[in-house]
Amino acid sequence: MPPLDKVRAKIERRKVATLLVAKQVGKIMEGDARQKASWEDRTGHTRQGIQGGADVRRNGEDRMAVVFLAHTMRSGLYLEIGTGLYGPKKRKIVPTNKKALRFPVGGGKYVIAGSVKGMKPRPIIKPTVQRHVGTLRKAVRDVWRDS
Repeated sequence: MPPLDKVRAKIERRKVATLLVAKQVGKIMEGDARQKASWEDRTGHTRQGIQGGADVRRNGEDRMAVVFLAHTMRSGLYLEIGTGLYGPKKRKIVPTNKKALRFPVGGGKYVIAGSVKGMKPRPIIKPTVQRHVGTLRKAVRDVWRDS
């Protein structure tokens, strides 16, 4: 095999290894986020909806491995950014069609209110990524280190 072909084959193997490392770190982040999420589950769907992994994306001629960690449930967005006064709109939540808001509190009981402040953000995605970005960098560096 000519030397140039050997180099190309080595680069291709490292690209595949980089994608595998990215997928592994993405799954590690998924497990960490699910475990450390600070909210209390009612159904468990939001926690189960945290997905992590990696995929290959094309950018013109180039291909790159992209690691992701995201919520698949709409409620995950509200947990990340908050609602009402604490969310992006910075205003109380008020009823639009009725005179009051009604919330279930369990046991068949409800709370009725004219307005509510909302919910403070309880982010899990960004803190988890920040905890693991160093691990990902080191793993990719190890794959591409010349040995």
